Amino acid sequence: MVSNEKPSQLDKLHICYICVQDQYYKFQRFHHKFSWIFVSFIIDLQEFCTMASKNILQDNEIEDLLFLTPPEGSEDELEDFNIDELVCENYDTDMYDHNDDNVDIIDLPDLDQNIFIPNNAIELADPILIVVPNSESLNLRQPLVNSTKTSEVSVVHTPTVDKINTTKRTKFREIKSVVWKKRPFQISPDEIKFKGDTSLPQDPFFDLESPLDFFNYFFSSDLLQHICEESLRYSLQKNVNKPFEITETDLKRYLGICIMTSICIVPDIRQYWSENLENNVIKNTMTVNKFEKIRQFLHFCNNDIYIPRGQPGHDRLFRIRTVLETLKKRFQTVPLEESLSVDEQLCATKGRHYMKQYMPMKPHKWGYKLFILAGVSGFAYNIEIYSGQENDPQYRLTNEPDLGASANIVVRLCRIIPTYKNYVVYFDNYYTSLGLLVYLKNIGVLSLGTVRRNRLKQVKLPNEKEFMKSERGSSAECITKIQNNILSAVVWKDNRLVTLLSTFIGEQPKSEVLRFSKSQKKSVNVPCPSAVTIYNKHMGGVDLLDANIGRYKIRMRSRKWYIRLFYHLLDTCVVNAWILQKRVLTQKNEDDKIITLAKFREVLAVTLCQTSKNINITPTRGRPCKKANNVYMTDRKKPRVVHTSTITNRERYDCVSHWPVWNTTRQRCKYTNCKGFTYVNCSKCKTFMCFNKNNSCFVSYYTN
Repeated sequence: MVSNEKPSQLDKLHICYICVQDQYYKFQRFHHKFSWIFVSFIIDLQEFCTMASKNILQDNEIEDLLFLTPPEGSEDELEDFNIDELVCENYDTDMYDHNDDNVDIIDLPDLDQNIFIPNNAIELADPILIVVPNSESLNLRQPLVNSTKTSEVSVVHTPTVDKINTTKRTKFREIKSVVWKKRPFQISPDEIKFKGDTSLPQDPFFDLESPLDFFNYFFSSDLLQHICEESLRYSLQKNVNKPFEITETDLKRYLGICIMTSICIVPDIRQYWSENLENNVIKNTMTVNKFEKIRQFLHFCNNDIYIPRGQPGHDRLFRIRTVLETLKKRFQTVPLEESLSVDEQLCATKGRHYMKQYMPMKPHKWGYKLFILAGVSGFAYNIEIYSGQENDPQYRLTNEPDLGASANIVVRLCRIIPTYKNYVVYFDNYYTSLGLLVYLKNIGVLSLGTVRRNRLKQVKLPNEKEFMKSERGSSAECITKIQNNILSAVVWKDNRLVTLLSTFIGEQPKSEVLRFSKSQKKSVNVPCPSAVTIYNKHMGGVDLLDANIGRYKIRMRSRKWYIRLFYHLLDTCVVNAWILQKRVLTQKNEDDKIITLAKFREVLAVTLCQTSKNINITPTRGRPCKKANNVYMTDRKKPRVVHTSTITNRERYDCVSHWPVWNTTRQRCKYTNCKGFTYVNCSKCKTFMCFNKNNSCFVSYYTN
């Protein structure tokens, strides 16, 4: 029975795949080269079906695939992919042995089970013409579908998660030959003029005032609620009879204690609650047992949906992925700076894990490697944790070329940069290559980086051994033109040779820098190319971020690898919040309100520790002291007890949550030289003070 429903382009692709797959087995005994070409076509067609079902391909792209235009290149032995060599009309099959023992059986990929093919797809109103070659005449130039286009083609869109915006860009062509010329680099100023906007919008950034506001902008309440839910689920997975629930208030206090430990360092975490090395802010926030209980069950993902290692879809960063992606999205809401830098970062650890790396040039040589895209101010805009999976082709966007493992890192981190706005990206010789700079220039992103000499093909720079004999400060330059993009290579002799590659700056104009001369025993001026000066000025963003984290970082140790990464991301979040506060105050012309990073961490930690509820004094053993209870002594024969406050001056004058509360019992006012009785006490300190029309001891106690 024929349906009146017209076929969609996706259905045509699926039917084409089934027919071609079925036809392949009839020609398995053909020439080996032809078999692999056939298999390659089927694999590509199956990938197109999967991409179309996930809405990765647009309607016009699916339409182009249905008419099978010849490919632009080939990886087989055919020269320039001569399509005439693939014609098999007069193919002599008798010249090959048809014995089944000599046949190479090639397993074809199975069709994706998530793709739905209707049962009546072949019996649609407008039949799809599939041209299948026979064994006597096979011409791959012949299209496999009818050339007549169907009108009003509808594509069913399925919901996708975290769809990446893939803007159409110019296809990258492989660089085959490079011609260098010894000429100065010249470019129009209008061509490299910055066209972006780095100013912060008033909404919502100008509404943020306190350090807690800036921290909550990145570490939102949704993320806190997610961590609380996953921690409860994790405790149930450990022991269903003993669930441990973490409230949002408890989690904020836990984070406050973690931040406080970064500026107040003791050998052991439990000594913050000891008698000799106690910290009043930490000790009055929660008990040590509750802190360690939260630390035990802190979790960020659902283990029930974890895909084990070795199975398709396995994510090595699954346990920290939610926190990482959430913070990255919040960081990327801040407008980018004009000058950005890419560099690696190390999260130091002594734990055992297969993702731990050894970097001998770092102060801490062992740890987890991260790649950061940061601004000149040290603000981290994009983060990538190295796990070894990032460079897989399945995670690469369709419009991104494969430039090598190191250059692909820059390509992935620069996805968030607006195109054709002339943002400038700086990186070192680990990432720099000709293909990377050309690709970035094609999408409107300028770049500059040090480069290794063996990555420059046929470069006409002086020989390294001979150039080292020249005077200090000597330099040379040559340029090349690749895909209508001019690149400049500059070499400069300092203590060693430094080679740079750029798409927007060259050797001129030169400046002078101070260097110490051993022969003259004094500092002398040395000529320096412009590319070196610009590079040294803007490259240190990631190093500045490392310095800010290294001065005050959370040093708590953990056997769980993802907890150590969580503390590192928390430190990064605090540093970003501090930099954002400085940026907002500078834009408001309130530079006098800028505080140091240590003060920012202190205020943030105290505020988080005193979130929502009153201060909980750590309970002591034995009978409670009468001073602690502040009970009014009604027996006149007993001497009067001198009541003293248990809070510190810092808690007394912090102006946080000190509210007058009416009580049913009356006690003597604790303010100095006041002998009155009152029903009013502080909601936070539990201290009774007069608060009426005659006496206002409550206000005087917290202000004087």
